[in-house]
Parts: sequence; structure tokens; C-alpha cells
Amino acid sequence: MLNPAFSVVNRLLIELGVPRPGPSWLGNPVFAMFSIIMINTWRGLPFYGITLLAGLQTVPPELYEAATIDGAGGWQRFRYVTLPLLQPIILIVTLFSVIFTFADFQLVYVLTHGGPQNATHLFATYAFDIGMGGGQLGLGASIALTMLPALALLILALTLYMRRQ
Repeated sequence: MLNPAFSVVNRLLIELGVPRPGPSWLGNPVFAMFSIIMINTWRGLPFYGITLLAGLQTVPPELYEAATIDGAGGWQRFRYVTLPLLQPIILIVTLFSVIFTFADFQLVYVLTHGGPQNATHLFATYAFDIGMGGGQLGLGASIALTMLPALALLILALTLYMRRQ
């Protein structure tokens, strides 16, 4: 789908007037990062959608009825009933999303191998390249461990925020 000459995306762009052969989605640093972000979002969307749907099903209908009786419109019901009850689930989904993105190895490694010009390297792919490709296992392990403080701070902040609520 991301081939510069034969992809569906580039074919559509050519039909819309972009000159041939179309952009090199994985050969340009900006387009490569954009492509990886879009693919990662597309890949994670079903999990997050199902999780939020499960959270929506736990909201009691009586709360919506009471809000409607009190004169709340659709937006007000969403803002004052649905959103506060979904907030813990949204925070958990956000936490999972960040953790999965930090640890995502295979997507970047298969598509770009960290390139072009090291524009799409993540901690995981960079640690693998240094540790396995460069033969410096200690340095690769230390690069991989640099994710730990950032993730620990994020988990701590979200936990404190949820507890405060």
C-alpha cells in the first residue's frame, strides 16, 4: 500500500493530480514517520474502540434518563454523565496506547528499519540496532532501559490523577 509506484494511495493521488510516481512514503523522513503513525493508529483502533464500547455499556441508562428529565441536552449528557464515567477507562486506554507505542518494535523494524536517516527509530529499534547490529549488548540494554523512567513517571502520574478523581 505504500509502494511509490504501485500503491493504492499513490494511484489515488495521481488521479487527483499529483505528478508521477507519487510520494515515497517510506523513503522520505517526514512521510515515513507520518506513515508509521497512521499505521499504528489504524492497528490500535479496534482495541481502543472495543474497550471504550465496553465502558459505554457500563453506564447505567437511569443516569441518562435523570439527566434528560433535568433538561440536559445530548452534549450535556455526554459531558456531565458519559465522560466522567468513562474517564478511568479513557486513562487506561491512553496508558496502554503509550506503552504499546513505546515498546512497538516490529512495525518500525519491518517497514523502515529505523530509517530513512534514522527518522523513525524508537527506543526499541535503536537498542536492537546498537545491541545486535553493533555488537554492543550493554549499550543496547542501557538504551532499552531509558524507556523505564519515562513510562514509570507516566504510570505514576496517571495513577495519581485517577486516585484524585
